Amino acid sequence: MAVPSSGQISLNDFHVEAGGTSGSACTLNDADIRGLISKGSGAAMNFNEWYGASASIHSSSFVTYYNDGDYFDESGWNRDTSTMDTTITTFQSSSNVIITLLVNLAGQLTFELGVSSGSKTFTNSGWTTLNLWVNNSTGSGSPTLSLTRSTATFSTPTNKGSWYWYIGNQYGNTSAGGQVNGVFGTSSNTSFMELV
Repeated sequence: MAVPSSGQISLNDFHVEAGGTSGSACTLNDADIRGLISKGSGAAMNFNEWYGASASIHSSSFVTYYNDGDYFDESGWNRDTSTMDTTITTFQSSSNVIITLLVNLAGQLTFELGVSSGSKTFTNSGWTTLNLWVNNSTGSGSPTLSLTRSTATFSTPTNKGSWYWYIGNQYGNTSAGGQVNGVFGTSSNTSFMELV
């Protein structure tokens, strides 16, 4: 959730924000660390350039819904249920990308992007991790759940990119096979998402 915007900062802060493991070896010239402040290899850099630097592509709070179905429960967010800042400023060279779905149905969590206008063919790239803070409107502390793009199944419906994970009984799903979808809870709450 970004390098601190004031006070003491360290190379380790940059490394962790870029996706590295705390305390592991790194240098200021590592591509992922330089990428936080858009610097090329070997470029002159000053530590104060990293204040507030973030690997985040998009983040927003959102209000979840819960649907107690006859056979499967559903929880999460979609464009018809509540508000969220859905516009991603720039993604895969497009400025019209929006979040269209973030829902858990029968133990499968789906994250979907679409376009606000025109057409687009999405690729399985452009982000590494989807972080979710359930019942936490600010994204403070550790995420409730972090899902990596590399472990998702990817599909491309017309003008959309869909990533999904079978999460079964993890992260609050309570019944055998994960049919009770406790990831977002069993009632409405304000949660937070971050795409890194």
